[in-house]
Amino acid sequence: MRLHPPPPRPLRPLREFAVVAVTALGAAALAEIVWVLAGPGLTSVLDRMSEGPSLRSIEDLLPAVTFLVRTLGTSAAVVWLFLIRAVAAIAFLVWLFRARVNAESLSPVPHRWFRILIVLGWILPVVNWWIPKQIVDDVWASSRPGGVRGEHIGREAHSELIWSWWVLWLLGTWMLPLVGALLLAAGGWNSSAGVFWLDVFTLVPSLAAAVLEGKVILRITEAQEGRRAWAAGISPP
Repeated sequence: MRLHPPPPRPLRPLREFAVVAVTALGAAALAEIVWVLAGPGLTSVLDRMSEGPSLRSIEDLLPAVTFLVRTLGTSAAVVWLFLIRAVAAIAFLVWLFRARVNAESLSPVPHRWFRILIVLGWILPVVNWWIPKQIVDDVWASSRPGGVRGEHIGREAHSELIWSWWVLWLLGTWMLPLVGALLLAAGGWNSSAGVFWLDVFTLVPSLAAAVLEGKVILRITEAQEGRRAWAAGISPP
């Protein structure tokens, strides 16, 4: 194995950030499962919202109150799901930024994208289909044993693990929801049943992507922690 001199800047600890990111990712995946399993009940409430309760007689008061409670419960579930997703996304971005800073210390070869795109790369239209993956690719190439072997980091061999995660993430986040929305708009599915089955079909690649994303986080963290320990003289290369 080719040995490298210690990095110009001390590597920052990454393990704690990885634990938080993986835990938040697992919580988001669990929330997605609960949301889909509750789908039929939630969609029926949403259907009732479009109709609205009747208050033509005093006997309608109890159903109206029940309807209001169920509707508020659905709204709360939507808010909680959004918050859990947001926490998972923030935890991942914080970990990725820390890993990127370490990766820059591990290799003199420059990365392809500026640090600001660690965040903006996910929300900019069109380019968000490839920039985040390339950022993770560059961190992976710099972090692995031996580091970047050439002068152009983009020409390094890419990880099949990252490729698999990214394809599944695109499938569950963009492709299947887009196809499902087109089918629903075309009237090909019953609305309630269609939304439920769309959630189910989307959940499968999304959960697989979450598992692989967790593995990417742990693999990069393990590589950087190993090189940090070596630079500190704690373990052999």
